[in-house]
Amino acid sequence: MTPELREALDAHRHARAGELFDIAGLLEDHSFTADAGPVREAAQQCLGGIRTVRGDLPDVGRTYWGYEISDLKIALEPQRHCRPRGATMESVTGSLTVRVEEYVPPDQASVGAAFTHLRRLDTDFSFDASLVVDGDAHTVRSAWHLDTHLFMDTVSHAVHPRFHFQVGGERLDDLDHLIRGVFMPETPRMPVAPLDGILAIDFVLAHYCGGAWGVLRDMDASYKHLRKAPMQRYWAPYFRTLCDGIDALDTVPHGGDANPLIPNIFC
Repeated sequence: MTPELREALDAHRHARAGELFDIAGLLEDHSFTADAGPVREAAQQCLGGIRTVRGDLPDVGRTYWGYEISDLKIALEPQRHCRPRGATMESVTGSLTVRVEEYVPPDQASVGAAFTHLRRLDTDFSFDASLVVDGDAHTVRSAWHLDTHLFMDTVSHAVHPRFHFQVGGERLDDLDHLIRGVFMPETPRMPVAPLDGILAIDFVLAHYCGGAWGVLRDMDASYKHLRKAPMQRYWAPYFRTLCDGIDALDTVPHGGDANPLIPNIFC
């Protein structure tokens, strides 16, 4: 790694750490969580060592850095339209885990330039409620994840967008033997724009703490600023790639770089 690349990469990682430290304070100040420690730990990880892909994973030998927000507890507002209707969720806390890994780019001009350097950007979210059946209380769980599909060249049983949303997942494993009334097949995997730590937290707050999120969004200028940088860094090039690929279907096979994002794009 050249000194110029190292300097640019260090500045990029310090900026990402600063964003996480800032949102940790906002989450506590606005009572979304009693302990933003997992976010602060992730901020410290931004400044950690560079890692190398090993084993039989894609891109063996490439270097990357990353962070993980592990099991952040978020206080949820009462949820509407829940099924089954008899389920109760008093003082429910959701659990959020976000994993972000970025490859080291080839030169300083490419640092933080787009989502194309992402190795993975995964989000897991779940929360529990209680359901009484025949006098016995049972735990019921909502769980979903946003995944990064690393194995782009392998054959899959179904379409596998690069970044995708999927209900269910391994967070249901410990309740699997209790499930009686839901059939949840493996698909569909809905393509989504990638979420880093900031955008994943904002996604959960917007959908599960809508009232308080609206106040935070409208009243706190620092929160607006925190959301803007990752949207411009990841979402703008993501949607630009999709638009360019679809527009170029007559001349570029399978829409070029857009195809891994949404494999349905081909011609």
